[in-house]
Amino acid sequence: MRALVLEAEGQLPVVRDVPQPKPAKGEVLVKISYSGVNYADTMMRRGFYLQKPQFPFIPGFEFSGLVVETGEGVKNLKPGDRVMGMGQGTYAEYTVAPAGSLMPIPSQFTDQQAAAFPVVYLTAWGMLRVSARAQAGETILIHAAAGGVGTASIQLAKHLGLRVIATASSEEKLQLTSRLGADATVNYSAGDFVQPVLDATGGRGADIVFESIGGDFVRRDIEAAAPFARIVVFGMASGRMDPPDIGALFRNSVSVGAFWM
Repeated sequence: MRALVLEAEGQLPVVRDVPQPKPAKGEVLVKISYSGVNYADTMMRRGFYLQKPQFPFIPGFEFSGLVVETGEGVKNLKPGDRVMGMGQGTYAEYTVAPAGSLMPIPSQFTDQQAAAFPVVYLTAWGMLRVSARAQAGETILIHAAAGGVGTASIQLAKHLGLRVIATASSEEKLQLTSRLGADATVNYSAGDFVQPVLDATGGRGADIVFESIGGDFVRRDIEAAAPFARIVVFGMASGRMDPPDIGALFRNSVSVGAFWM
């Protein structure tokens, strides 16, 4: 089969012919229709993702496609089923994945939509419900809100009854976040976001912060946080993460945690 193979850190993947995988016990072989592209893919290629691949390897975390073959013990799936899911090496014509990690594609989803769903929406849902313990009526600050996890987080936060403050690096991106339901927006490339967040919350600050940029953003997140706020770090697009000022956390009893699905 053909696949996009990354030969070494810092390079771009190239098309190669590689052996087609075979499903083991409890696994399913899927012919990929579409593969999602995530920021984590670029981080892994540049060498600062949490996982360090063994080169050469096939990138890709999520996909949509058709079940081709099932391994021993798989009862809930059969050849021809439309599925979406997460795995490794999805920039290829075929992939294998544990049967339990696959989801049926809703009839109203296109294959393209299905391939872009699993990673970002499950990440956003896990952060909202597990890490942040979000409650209706709270205010959430979502950085880089026009990205994949950001756009998913806006929609799910509004579904749960939260007020959303979205940040992004351009007015065009902020317009997208507004269309998705953001109640207030801040262009962080035009100035600091702390005061606009405090202004938008009557000086109280955000109850929840979704942090994916890194650098000195966590320090400023603490300044923009409400009493007992939860800051959830799930990325560092800047390539670095300055440690938070522990002393500053005490002022409003703020907690900082991390999420990695």
